[in-house]
Amino acid sequence: MIDTNNQYRSELSSDLGAIAGLLFEIGTQKLILGTDAYLSEPERKKLEKLIEKRQESVQQEKDEENLHTEMQYHLLKIGSALGYDVIAASNDRSKSHCGNSFSFVSLQQFPDIRLEKDTLNTVKLIDVLWFQKGTNNVIAAFEVEKSTSIYSGILRLTDLSYTIADGDEVFYLIVPDKREKDVCLQLSRPAIKQNNVIIKYILFSELRSHCDALCKFGESHHIMEKIAKAV
Repeated sequence: MIDTNNQYRSELSSDLGAIAGLLFEIGTQKLILGTDAYLSEPERKKLEKLIEKRQESVQQEKDEENLHTEMQYHLLKIGSALGYDVIAASNDRSKSHCGNSFSFVSLQQFPDIRLEKDTLNTVKLIDVLWFQKGTNNVIAAFEVEKSTSIYSGILRLTDLSYTIADGDEVFYLIVPDKREKDVCLQLSRPAIKQNNVIIKYILFSELRSHCDALCKFGESHHIMEKIAKAV
């Protein structure tokens, strides 16, 4: 299955989600392989709709993943330009955007932080972290959201705040423009407000359009306040 996914990655997805869904539909006979000569016209149309739906789903996943990668790259680029050590999530460090590899701007190894193994593994999965140069002091943490639950990203940032917070770090959600209402709703939840962790959000369009200016004119992480919003 892995070899097949690698061979047809451009039609499927970078992970195994698309091919797993395809195999499920084949197994449940929602999708029939081979000749369709004996299918009735209604069955043929149903099959065509299923194939079209699968293709749309795969394309949506690819588009979302590309956007996620783009936003991570902008954050890595800005953080590096501001003079911080930057690093992407442990499962994303081999990625690149428009030919620009994350490995060229990202730390090669995660800074030594004294945390329990499970907690450290969770911290390493945060989409982008900025560290004070040459230290393990987190200055800013960013979670880039897609169509998945925004609440999960909020929880990761909240967990991070309780494990490494010393008062000088900031936390941001990077969200698609169309999900601004969703993020405001989630950040307004009583359970989040009671944590007293200030999490602001930045829209995809704002990060993309102002990336170069932030790199050129910014002097510290405070420049992100220019495009960030609070609930």
